[in-house]
Amino acid sequence: MPRKRNDLAARSVRITELYGKDLRWTNAERGLRLTPEAIARLTAEGYTMATVRTGMWRTRRISLLRLEQKQH
Repeated sequence: MPRKRNDLAARSVRITELYGKDLRWTNAERGLRLTPEAIARLTAEGYTMATVRTGMWRTRRISLLRLEQKQH
């Protein structure tokens, strides 16, 4: 069965940018993946949004707060 195209939970995608602390977009640390542990840590640090790479040339902006609420 093929994987859903927009299902971020199907694989851990790479986070490229973060938004929140200074109310501006900043580059994420190298190699940061979108995992439940990373989401909890980033929201605790004050980040609210992230830009994730979902393909070779495709990125998507997502809410870390909504992802954290879905996990609970």
